[in-house]
Amino acid sequence: MPGLSCTVRRVGDYESRTEEYEVSYAVGEATRSLRIKYQAARAFEINAALDAAVEVTRSTISEANPNLAQPTDEALAKFSWRSIQSAKYEEGESRTSRLDL
Repeated sequence: MPGLSCTVRRVGDYESRTEEYEVSYAVGEATRSLRIKYQAARAFEINAALDAAVEVTRSTISEANPNLAQPTDEALAKFSWRSIQSAKYEEGESRTSRLDL
């Protein structure tokens, strides 16, 4: 079963209220990356970052195989959010998560 992997690394000032991450998605040979930045107290910034992550994820899946079933936007946003949160306190160490497609 093909899978979507997400590798996240926190960058920037770890003590700042503004959080910055490098996020990479991969399905097979197809990979895409983005950099997101948001202030944790601003829900609209978090939602915008998750919307961008969903868009990049969809394009990665489509590039890998246009016939793969696409998860819902909600499932992709939750997967991205959980992946980002797993790297929050790792101070620059990469964390990788996987979602079966």
